[in-house]
Amino acid sequence: MKLWANIAALAIAAAGAGIADARPAKHDTMQVRGRHLYTAAGERVVLRGVNEMFAPSSDPTGTWTMAEIAKTGANTVRIFTMPDYPADKLDAILGNAVRNGLIPIAECHAATGKWGKLGDCVAYWTRPDIAAVIRKHRRWVLVNIANEAGKIVPRDTFVAAYVDAIGRIRATGIDVPLVIDGSDWGKEYAMLLDSWRTFDRADPAHAIIVSAHSYWAGTEEERKAPYRAIIARVLRDDIPFLLGEGPTATGWDCKPSPYQWAMTELDKADIGWLAWSWGLVPNGDCRDANSYDITDGGRFGRWKAPSGNVLMVSHPASIRNTSRRPCSIANAGRDCVRAGED
Repeated sequence: MKLWANIAALAIAAAGAGIADARPAKHDTMQVRGRHLYTAAGERVVLRGVNEMFAPSSDPTGTWTMAEIAKTGANTVRIFTMPDYPADKLDAILGNAVRNGLIPIAECHAATGKWGKLGDCVAYWTRPDIAAVIRKHRRWVLVNIANEAGKIVPRDTFVAAYVDAIGRIRATGIDVPLVIDGSDWGKEYAMLLDSWRTFDRADPAHAIIVSAHSYWAGTEEERKAPYRAIIARVLRDDIPFLLGEGPTATGWDCKPSPYQWAMTELDKADIGWLAWSWGLVPNGDCRDANSYDITDGGRFGRWKAPSGNVLMVSHPASIRNTSRRPCSIANAGRDCVRAGED
């Protein structure tokens, strides 16, 4: 009886410590191992999906849009939020994504091209009600700290600010993978890749993914060069990397880019990519070319331009032909990824 009493006392003490500490158990979030992303169940996932501007849309919680995106076979969706996007909507949209088999990447868009606004995004993620929602959905969600923060940002400034952001976000109990975008509207990649190890060392969870956006311009070879450099560096140094917006059919100059070639090369390298953007909210950039809207009005199959069809379904390296969902997520499908299939 004394033994059982001691065990019971220890159990009560442990439970009390758990309530006071509020630290969740290990390995019940997505995990970064080497350059790859794994689910809590141990399935390796190469992210393939789309972006959508949900915060300003007519479907701000994805009640029907998530199902349309899921028809592509995508395994992830990057969710545009702003600092005024409320916690109840964030809660709803994360749940809607997962119910449709989509790993949600929540991103704050307020700092796009504006380095001084990075703090607004960090303040959003560390707000108690928002942090509570992220912790609630911690099994599947990733947090993209800030979309494309800044123009030309010195490396020391960039690194110091993101190291601080990592510390502040982790202090809220958020332990999910964090995604850091390159500066220069996402196009900067060399400094970003050079800084990953510093970010990883600063993160107690060791769950940092770096992300660039493919709006590069120039000759065809100049547009291919960043892809080549990223792939070589990621493979050589085992860096967790995501093409957070791209491959894009045009660069920032609205002139054609070798996106089909890029799709093939990224697929060979097992590097994730997220097309910009689904199209419920029309893009203001490159509107004449229709190069940044995948659909007309957010409906699957209603492709705004040929590139939408290519990216989503028709190309051998399209989302439909390369995306696999983890078997442990809802609506995983027949060809889902199981643990141990590395």
